[in-house]
Amino acid sequence: MLLDRATRRLALVGRLAETWVHRPPSPNRVVLDVTRRCNLRCRMCHTWRAPSEGELGLDEIDALLSALPRLVWLDVTGGEPFVRRDAAQLLGLAIERPPALQVLHFQTNGWATERVVEATAATRARRAGVELIVTVSIDGPPAIHDAIRGRAGAFVRALATLRSLWSMPGVEVHVGTTITADNVDALDELGTRLLDALPDFHARRWHLNWAQVSAHFYGNEHLASEPRPAPGELIRRLRRRRGVPTGLVELMEQLYLLNLEPFLRGEPSRIPCQALRSTVFVSPEGELYPCHLYDRPLGNLREHDLATLWESAAVAEARRDIEALACGGCFSACEAYPAMAGAPLTTLRQSLRHGLALWAEARAARG
Repeated sequence: MLLDRATRRLALVGRLAETWVHRPPSPNRVVLDVTRRCNLRCRMCHTWRAPSEGELGLDEIDALLSALPRLVWLDVTGGEPFVRRDAAQLLGLAIERPPALQVLHFQTNGWATERVVEATAATRARRAGVELIVTVSIDGPPAIHDAIRGRAGAFVRALATLRSLWSMPGVEVHVGTTITADNVDALDELGTRLLDALPDFHARRWHLNWAQVSAHFYGNEHLASEPRPAPGELIRRLRRRRGVPTGLVELMEQLYLLNLEPFLRGEPSRIPCQALRSTVFVSPEGELYPCHLYDRPLGNLREHDLATLWESAAVAEARRDIEALACGGCFSACEAYPAMAGAPLTTLRQSLRHGLALWAEARAARG
């Protein structure tokens, strides 16, 4: 089983890396935002404030996924996907329709434990050979998590969902934490609580994501003027906790953290982004965007099929702007992994440069 998994992940990285040579004729990875609705009221995400009318229906999602012959990686996100009454059917389409799919990932705030667990088990049973990854969002110890998420009991429910999914066969479960000024000083306590709840929990299953601003995804422009927590020591501590990588994904996690620190200090990422080269974002209403951050609508799938939009003049112009870093040159967790896979030599070169700089900095600090 471990060999099969390693082989699948190597094949996944290989497919993503083909953009090093040429742009594929259709996306290899899609982020599908299925709803703006949410049952929580998070401080760092105001998607729930946006109108929720006009979501793509199951038939439209079916048509979209069936028309993606090269899709190997699908992220289903929201809002909270499980506020949709058809969430289980939607995930069934997500794992069944794309013929080349290798990874299906979705995230949840864990509020509706029974619905999440039942839908995950049903999705797993629909198709073998596709990695199923679930991220449960937990942003701090109970009081801090509930305050950030805007609803009492959110931590207890998220932890119950995490526990129920943790040992489910054929499902890889992660904790996702969005770092803001509200929780940056409570992450050690959260780590202790996760270990208490799950004795085999490891930092390799814990993703730390810095809060980001996006008008069309998070609706959180208010964060642009708020102070951001300093990343340095926190990232280094997490890298140490992860230890020596023992697999391809763990290596990419370490490379991500190594290249994240300079970006958070204000340096634009020099690892070429794959947005509109091999990846794309689809809004709940079917609007195409380069990614979840770049607020640049490119056409609607209710009016044009994806193949037409993919080769359109608007998308070609946006690609050129992204290559010129007109978007800002970010290194977000959502886009970093396909970026690193699509530019392996640049990733290694930049990682070596950042690693040597950190080593010199640490040596100077020791005197």
